[in-house]
Amino acid sequence: MPKSINTIGININMLSAIRNKSKGWVAYLIVGLITVPFALFGIQDYVSRSANNSIATVDGEDIDINVYYQELNTQQRNLQQQLGAAYTQEIDNAIKQSLLDSMINEKLIENYANSLDIVTLDNEVKSVIELNQAFLVDGEFSQDRYAQLLRLNSYTPAGYELAQSKALTRDQIKRNLSGSAFMSSTQIKQLNNLASQQREVSYIALNTNNYVDQVSVSKDQISDYFNENKSIFIEGQKVKVDFVELTLDAMDEPESPSDDDLQNLYDENAELYTNPERRRAQHILVESEELADDLLEKIKQGADFTELAKANSEDSSSSEEGGDLGFFERELMGAEFDEAAFAMSIGDVSEVVSTEYGYFHIIKLTDIEAETMQAFDEVEEQLAALYIKNAKEKILFGSLEEFINLSYEESLDMVADQFGLELQTSDYFANGSSQYDQKFVASAFSPAVIDEGENSEVMEINSEKFVVLALSDIQPERERDLSEVEGQIESALKTAAAKEVIEDIAESIASALSSGDEQTASNLISENSLEWISEGWISRASELPYDVTSKSFTLSKPEEGRHTYSAQSADRSTSLVIDLGGVRIPEEDADTGISALYLSQENNEMFVSLIKQLREGAEIKVFTDLL
Repeated sequence: MPKSINTIGININMLSAIRNKSKGWVAYLIVGLITVPFALFGIQDYVSRSANNSIATVDGEDIDINVYYQELNTQQRNLQQQLGAAYTQEIDNAIKQSLLDSMINEKLIENYANSLDIVTLDNEVKSVIELNQAFLVDGEFSQDRYAQLLRLNSYTPAGYELAQSKALTRDQIKRNLSGSAFMSSTQIKQLNNLASQQREVSYIALNTNNYVDQVSVSKDQISDYFNENKSIFIEGQKVKVDFVELTLDAMDEPESPSDDDLQNLYDENAELYTNPERRRAQHILVESEELADDLLEKIKQGADFTELAKANSEDSSSSEEGGDLGFFERELMGAEFDEAAFAMSIGDVSEVVSTEYGYFHIIKLTDIEAETMQAFDEVEEQLAALYIKNAKEKILFGSLEEFINLSYEESLDMVADQFGLELQTSDYFANGSSQYDQKFVASAFSPAVIDEGENSEVMEINSEKFVVLALSDIQPERERDLSEVEGQIESALKTAAAKEVIEDIAESIASALSSGDEQTASNLISENSLEWISEGWISRASELPYDVTSKSFTLSKPEEGRHTYSAQSADRSTSLVIDLGGVRIPEEDADTGISALYLSQENNEMFVSLIKQLREGAEIKVFTDLL
């Protein structure tokens, strides 16, 4: 399927995100950007075999299989780069179906446009292409750049212009639909007024925490609740296990290393204490070999490298600095770049260096930091710690095979005794518990441990800890006794009772204020130590607690000189009294964008409806064995 104009624009910036490590500049990464088309509808008619070179047909017209797979491969490759191991067969199937549906929809719109004798003039295509930012150089259309980009994206000029002509024809259908949806100025004003409306709001918040001590719950209520809801008081199966840990810390301390030991360790691990050679360079990166050759010739004739990099380099992250890349080590850049940069002397300018991504470098070496090594005295303490750790690891892994074999054959107390380790016992825990490592928990609930009473396999919890366990005791699933959950039930019932109390208070305050009985409302507010929270004039975008904003905008507009009062439940522990003092429209005329959003939704619904009608009236065949 032809790439869009925007896609070509994206491909100009194929180069490279740059990230910094602790030492210098890191290599280029090519990042793919794709948009998976949204599948509007399913395919109506599937057949088993394709007899031609098409992936599908729409009213007898082919959808070219080669075009389908060309675009599919691009989308798969880009998404695989983005998702890595998270890329699944399910995602792959969705890409295939979405792409195919999109191509079918385009063919339907194209055929529909042809049936209406809608055409796109060559001048329209030419105008769109010449205004495309991707093809501009210094604000002017560049024929050379146009040809280069088409070549990079596997297009011929004729093929690209035909694709754009078809796209413009399809767009005419969308534009015609957009023109058919309209709103009057009165409707637009009404929508803007609704969207920009402001409301004057105050509220009182009542919380159950302040009332639970004022309510009581009887033993009978607790008992009745327990008997009616026994299913929610079932405790799952729990286990207690014995276990033995073979850890690095448990290994005997080796003898202190001699100077010779440390010197040998220093020599064997020289790379750990070596700062590798680093080089600093400027570069100019371009997409055209011809341009690279031309720039190199200018440099040889005395042109300023820095200025040429600023004016021409496609690497936007370094071009403003004259192409300066900072210091970098070997293998942090591309292989071709490394080969050139590490063979140069300070001040040298390379020949044109091509990359596997189709770009071209010109490199100027500006500095060299020689390889250095930390002195033995500087790292002696580190070497001693490394020696001891290595010695203990050797003991640990030397003991591991025997630990595994003994754990397989003997009881855990025998294993603990043989290795001089502590036999430990866990608390009771359920499957899925976060109290212990997940490997530990899963192993404890394995059939071998629970059903067969065997020792578990030895688990590597981390590189310094290995554990084996066995079942010590098991608690089967059971109904909790009332005595175990009585406090929990009492608390829940008190909270529910307190919620009824605050709802009654909120309703009484709102009713008294609504009827003009301000004295009663004032007494209730005072008796319950409540206070009004004034928010002033708020908009629909105001962020207030307890969802006060949305609740306030559901209230009816108060009559002139009056307020609207409402009691509302905010959540299980909070009730509100809301005072709506007024509603106003800002004096300044502001376009909230609501009408454009409304029309956009209308247009989208009409376009979806058109696609649906076209699909219902079309003969669509998909050759599923080729997907």
